[in-house]
Amino acid sequence: MPKIMAHRGARNLWAENSAYGFRQTVRHGFDAIEFDLHLTDAGELVVIHDATLERTTDGTGLVRDLTPESRRALRLKGPDGALIDEGVPSFDEVLDILTPDTADLYVELKADQNGQPYPGMVAMAAEALRQRGLQARSVLHSFDISVVREIRDVAPEFGRLISVNRDWATRQGGIAALLAEVDGLVDIVGIHHELFEAEFDLIRSLRPLVATSVWTVNDPDLIRHWIARGPGYIVSDNPVLVRELMTEECTA
Repeated sequence: MPKIMAHRGARNLWAENSAYGFRQTVRHGFDAIEFDLHLTDAGELVVIHDATLERTTDGTGLVRDLTPESRRALRLKGPDGALIDEGVPSFDEVLDILTPDTADLYVELKADQNGQPYPGMVAMAAEALRQRGLQARSVLHSFDISVVREIRDVAPEFGRLISVNRDWATRQGGIAALLAEVDGLVDIVGIHHELFEAEFDLIRSLRPLVATSVWTVNDPDLIRHWIARGPGYIVSDNPVLVRELMTEECTA
């Protein structure tokens, strides 16, 4: 059976990338928890997906402009759009929640508002994880091959993942060319479900399925389909549903 990865702290169930959501994922005991990092100009690693604040908080502007005080004053939006009494968490605050758990941590290193990597973020993230002894449980990842190469160079003891969707694969010359380029560089390739389905036989011929993840799978029929396909991980915004459907498959 594939392992279950809670995407952005299970954002269809709890506020995306929220401390509350991470506490709930820990309580449910999923195999892996995925979340996103940005670096502010104040030098703080913060856990949020977008480079801007509008979609997931009651604030406006750039994530990089946040200070510790201003990020705490924000309020996150839950799955229904209602605000919760919680601000944007720092990386350290999230690690306080996740370190005592046993789940693998999939940490995506995001780009700034111009699509550029944050200088020094790889080293900062790796050091924060090292200080808590989380090397064996942590995988650092990005869409950007240059960032994944930097992970290899400055944090070689960490697992590495590269994400890809149809558009990104096309820009790299196709999925076969991308897989050839990252062979030996990454441990896992995270593939959007539409691309994975369209190129399933090719991908399976080039890479062990156990060294892949499929994202982001939320529809019950789609979840059942990918349970049968058998990638290493199913990445979902509703990992509770994935677990329920896996249990059905096992008992059928």
